[in-house]
Amino acid sequence: MLATLNLKAIGIVLAVLLTFSAGWYVEHLRFVAYKETVISAGKVQEQKNKDIAKQQVLINEGIKHDYQNKLNSINAMYARMRQPSSGSMPSPSYSSITINGIAYDPISIAQDCALETQKLVSLQEWVRSQVK
Repeated sequence: MLATLNLKAIGIVLAVLLTFSAGWYVEHLRFVAYKETVISAGKVQEQKNKDIAKQQVLINEGIKHDYQNKLNSINAMYARMRQPSSGSMPSPSYSSITINGIAYDPISIAQDCALETQKLVSLQEWVRSQVK
């Protein structure tokens, strides 16, 4: 009777061990498959990130060159305004605005305003290009 009890106990232990081993092996296979899908998804995402970074560099370079061209155009336009002309228009007045007599150049102020406006317009273009 003791021998059959030992055989039953050994059989039960073996059945539990086999069940546990089979369950562990199935879950291990699932985990390996999951790791492979995560690795492949990571590689796809890395490539996507590289593509986005390349696109951002191109956008930034395009905006930068466009911005420089526009600044050069603005500066050239205001430089032409400062050149003496043979027309009948009087030269801009350098009137005092403050009490201590500091004179302001209206062309210089207009140029500064145009440059600042162009900075803001270019910044808006850059932001719009980033969200596409």
